[in-house]
Amino acid sequence: MTDPLEDALSDLRVTKASNVTPANTRWVWQGWIPLGMLSLLLGLPGRGKTTLAEQLAADVTLGELAGGLYGKPADVLFVSYEDALAETLVPRLMAAEANLERVHFVGCKDANGVLDLTRHLLDVERLAVDLEARLIVIDPLVAGLPRDSVNSHRDQDVRSVLAPLAALAARCELAVLATMHFSKAATSALIGAGGSIGFVGAARSILVFGVDPDDERGAEGPKRVLAHAKCNVGRLQKSRELALTEHVIDPFGASPIYTSRVEIGEQCNVSADDLVQDWDRKMSPRVEAQRFLRGLLADGPHRAKEVIELAERADIAIKTLYRAKDDLKVDSFQRQREWWWVMPEEQEPPESQSSDEEEKDE
Repeated sequence: MTDPLEDALSDLRVTKASNVTPANTRWVWQGWIPLGMLSLLLGLPGRGKTTLAEQLAADVTLGELAGGLYGKPADVLFVSYEDALAETLVPRLMAAEANLERVHFVGCKDANGVLDLTRHLLDVERLAVDLEARLIVIDPLVAGLPRDSVNSHRDQDVRSVLAPLAALAARCELAVLATMHFSKAATSALIGAGGSIGFVGAARSILVFGVDPDDERGAEGPKRVLAHAKCNVGRLQKSRELALTEHVIDPFGASPIYTSRVEIGEQCNVSADDLVQDWDRKMSPRVEAQRFLRGLLADGPHRAKEVIELAERADIAIKTLYRAKDDLKVDSFQRQREWWWVMPEEQEPPESQSSDEEEKDE
């Protein structure tokens, strides 16, 4: 006669705790980016997150990043959804003195070339294994989520994508470093990432990058800070001063290319929450409103009511908000009797109805 308990466990894998040997966390970057796990790099748009990610990638290719790979140069996979390879990404890698032979940009062969983190994950795993890659950078993470099947604001949808990605990282001993923007009028680093809280929940380590609040030039200045907001596998690291500096490379000896790199400096006392809103002290209210809209709408359409309410909480005048909306050419569309705002490059849902009329009394 069949044992009912045995039948119940036929599809399960059960491991006794006594059979598991405790092990120390291995790090790509000691204390900051764990090997075989998902880490997030958060910050406002246009502050240099990708430049920092490229500097870290360059250090991995040289074996110069403090951690388990120090002295062991390794290959890096780079998935970029925003920046051009020839004009932006490769010049930055050259400024960072990367071994370009070890950096592999990953896209798709189809018409749009966009890597889908659900459909193409197995291919990414095969590539990582073949190259023995130890780091993959995904910039930004939300761009790799299929919009037709994954809602980045639903916890269940987000975790259904990130769980397989985290499992891949563990199997391949691959560190995943994914960038995300802060959105809305966030005041906390851990709840400031655009989309579902599932992003923050799935990450084992969260790094926050932004303008040094003590830099009088604000975003126009070179001073940046990297802070540690979360770490499930170790202690939070002390914040570090960084400098975003301009560099000129001249690979052909006749046509200089202007680019940038990040230099990592000493420890400092700036917290992760201090970097959530790094508004330039010299910024006009109109420019502040533009930055607010870019950050809020970076992860997709938002209801007009919600945009206005969040703007009021951020002390942005409604008249200034609408001027900023016009400056950025933010689109409006109506769906189910509600008005929505969306950045012009975003595609509106097929059931929506666009209109040039602005529902300001929404």
